[in-house]
Amino acid sequence: MPPFRLRRQAAALGHPMALLAALLLGNAPSPAWTQISDGRSPLAVYALVTPRDQAPSGLIARVVLPAGVGCPALETQQGGPGLQPWRPLPMVERRAAASTQRAFDSLLVCEAPIPEGAHAARIAGRRLPASLPARVEKLAVLGDTGCRILGNDIQSCQEASGWPLAQVVRSLVRAQADVAIYLGDFYYREAACPGSNNSQCGGSPAPLSSVPFTDSGWGWVADVLVPMGPMLETLPLVMVRGNHEQCNRGGNGYFLLFDPALDSAQRCAPTAAGTAPVVYAPTTAVDLPLRGGRQLRLVTVDSTNGSDGTIDAEMAARMRLLFADGQRLARGREEVWLLTHRPVNAVVPSAFLPSPPGNASPWGSLTQTVASDGLLEPYQLMLSSHLHSAQVVQVPGQPGQIVLGNGGTKLDPPAYPNPAYGPLANTAGQPLQPGLKPLPRASFVQAWLTFGYMIAEPGPAPRGWRLTMRDVRGATFATCSLVQRQVGCGE
Repeated sequence: MPPFRLRRQAAALGHPMALLAALLLGNAPSPAWTQISDGRSPLAVYALVTPRDQAPSGLIARVVLPAGVGCPALETQQGGPGLQPWRPLPMVERRAAASTQRAFDSLLVCEAPIPEGAHAARIAGRRLPASLPARVEKLAVLGDTGCRILGNDIQSCQEASGWPLAQVVRSLVRAQADVAIYLGDFYYREAACPGSNNSQCGGSPAPLSSVPFTDSGWGWVADVLVPMGPMLETLPLVMVRGNHEQCNRGGNGYFLLFDPALDSAQRCAPTAAGTAPVVYAPTTAVDLPLRGGRQLRLVTVDSTNGSDGTIDAEMAARMRLLFADGQRLARGREEVWLLTHRPVNAVVPSAFLPSPPGNASPWGSLTQTVASDGLLEPYQLMLSSHLHSAQVVQVPGQPGQIVLGNGGTKLDPPAYPNPAYGPLANTAGQPLQPGLKPLPRASFVQAWLTFGYMIAEPGPAPRGWRLTMRDVRGATFATCSLVQRQVGCGE
């Protein structure tokens, strides 16, 4: 796009020029994914995997446009290519609550269930997935992707070397997966860019000062829609909410843009008193067909709320109901994975522990671990992000745990030793909560501080999988396997 047109359109749409220049000319995938040509072209189109009671096809189509235009039609084609004409279907607007004030006034979000039997789908000329694959050969998995702007912790959002999300996404798309799983924590632009860091994040949209949350419409464009555009437009998306999508952080934008349910856009709406609510999304399940007649059920439990270093009894009680729902949805299924943002069994970096450690636990997400205790029997694997690393943990008697929080957000410090005691114990081996027996010591712990994603492919063993950790270029840095409920990795 010529620079003079970019300047004119940026001014017309209220989008900071510095941000657009950084996105379009620096870390963006390509101009084709980011054009704002006349104020009517979509900023993003995508298809969200959803339970069949929301859409019989299992997919909801969404489009995001600059405000001031009407919802376009969702056009679908049934049958084989060219056999039937394109059929226009109306899309309805998803509206942010009035109590979000002006935070999302810059965007128009529209949606429609994709009908069963669709062969192709497009919105305003932009193609998007029309159906779930008949057989999944590859799953792509990533999480924790946004560019951190908070206090003195600033990533270099305008350089791929500092914030490689666009590179990660391009590599992931080249891997030709059938479905993508996103494990939460989209949004990290939680403050205005400090003037002293202008070279790193100058022009990044700042939150409004009059609302009890930290995200905005143009913030989501910068942190998610532009750099993730190729993946959004190419793959059906299984979305998980993260703690950065709490209602006092990026929750309003998440429910407006990415919650995989109809009529859910206002779940995080600030109250009449001007406070952010605490919201727990319902537990859901979706099914993916695999080769060899296998079927994988993905159960999503919302662990947005909770505590990492302590046990919050009230939140644990609320979350336990969600895990009990998950157990019911998982029972009787041959192959089931748990998707939840905060990992149930994961080791925190040594740098995060006090010195001396005292009663601290080397295990993270303690509220989550307590809430799920005794309710994990049906699962073979647990997929999470939250910690900013790639991590694999196997606790005897538990499903394997994989953490993929290395999608682009600033990585955590090093050192992830296998603790002497298992989850629900402190560094001295004492129970964190009276009457709650600690789990056994992990038989396997390994972590990698490398940006990237994971590709999961069904293997020949019953319920077996081949799992490859890949970096921003698509090169494999670790090869792991899942057999039954055991996960491990080679050198």
